[in-house]
Amino acid sequence: MSESTQKCPSCSETVPLEYSVCPFCGFGLLEYELKKFSFKPSLREVFIRLYAYFRHPFKTSEEIAIATEKKGGNIILFLFSLFLSLRYYMVMVKSGVVYSTFFEIGPGGEKWSITIPMGFILFLVTLVIMPLVVWLMYKIFLLIATWLMAKFAAILGSEATTKQFRSIIGYSLAAITVGEFLGIFFTLMGPSGGLGSSSSVDFIDFAGYINNLYGSPAMWIFKGIMVVLWLVFIIYSSISLRIIGKMAWVNAFVAIAMPVALFVFFFYFSGVLT
Repeated sequence: MSESTQKCPSCSETVPLEYSVCPFCGFGLLEYELKKFSFKPSLREVFIRLYAYFRHPFKTSEEIAIATEKKGGNIILFLFSLFLSLRYYMVMVKSGVVYSTFFEIGPGGEKWSITIPMGFILFLVTLVIMPLVVWLMYKIFLLIATWLMAKFAAILGSEATTKQFRSIIGYSLAAITVGEFLGIFFTLMGPSGGLGSSSSVDFIDFAGYINNLYGSPAMWIFKGIMVVLWLVFIIYSSISLRIIGKMAWVNAFVAIAMPVALFVFFFYFSGVLT
C-alpha cells in the first residue's frame, strides 16, 4: 500500500486515498475517519453505548471499531474501584473493629473544638480517597495488561489497534463491576469478627478474621458469581475482538481467555492479590 492508497476497515481492500466510499463494499471511508478522530461521548452516550454493547454486541462492536474512545472504560473502571473500595470498607465493618479514638479540631479545653469519630474519617477516606487511589492503580495495571494482551492478540492474527482493544476491555469490564457491587452485600452476609477496640487488635487477629471471612459460604458464593461474570467478560470481549480484529473465533477466545484465567486464579483463589 503506497502513500496514495488506503485500506478499507471493512473489507481490507486497497482503495485510492481520495475515495470517500469503498468501491468494493460501499463502506463510508470519510465518515469512518471523521468518527475515528472526533467521537467524544457524553456521560449519557457512554451508558447508552454500554447498554447497547451487552444487548447487541456484534453491532456495537462495529461502532466501537469506528468511533473508538476511552471515556467509557474510564467511567466503568472508576465505578469498579468505588465498589471495590466499599467492599473493603465493609470488611472492616464486619471485622468488628471499634475505633474509640477521636480526631479533634481546635484548641480544645474551654475554647471551641470539633471532635470527629475515627470510624467516620475512615468511611470518608474509603468513599473519596481510596477509590481514586485504586482507580489509578488499576488504570496503570490495565494500560500495561491491555498492551500485552493486544500484542498477544496480534500474534494470533488480530488487526485491532491497542486503543480499540482497550475500548473492548473497558466496556466488557462492566460485568465485573456489577460483581463488585454485589460483593458489598455478600461481605455483609459473611461472619462477624468482633475484634473489639482498634488499640488492642494486632495484625495476626485481623489476618485470621480475613481468612475466616473469605472461607465462609457467603464469600464462596460471591467467588462463584465472579467466575460466571468473568466468563461473561471473556465471551463479550471475544465477540468484540472477533469483529474488530477480524480474527477466527478460536483465536479471539484464546487471546482473551488465557490472560484473564491467570488473573482470576491469582485474584480470587490463590490469595496472592486478595
